[in-house]
Amino acid sequence: MSRILLSVLGLTALAACDQAATSDSNTQIANPAATFCVESGGKYEIRDGADGQTGVCILASGREVDAWEYFRENHSI
Repeated sequence: MSRILLSVLGLTALAACDQAATSDSNTQIANPAATFCVESGGKYEIRDGADGQTGVCILASGREVDAWEYFRENHSI
């Protein structure tokens, strides 16, 4: 009897862990380069090109820079 009870409790605990791990697969995280661009007063755009999409930061001065390059220039690792 105790083996059955322990087995049921063990399986219940494992099932609870599995549900917590697969809660919400639609979680979205903001692009750090885009966020930094906008917080710096720029405008962020995604442009389509021959090599795919590229994020561009249009600075307040009107200068256009690659968003990730701009982010890396202003953040040291």
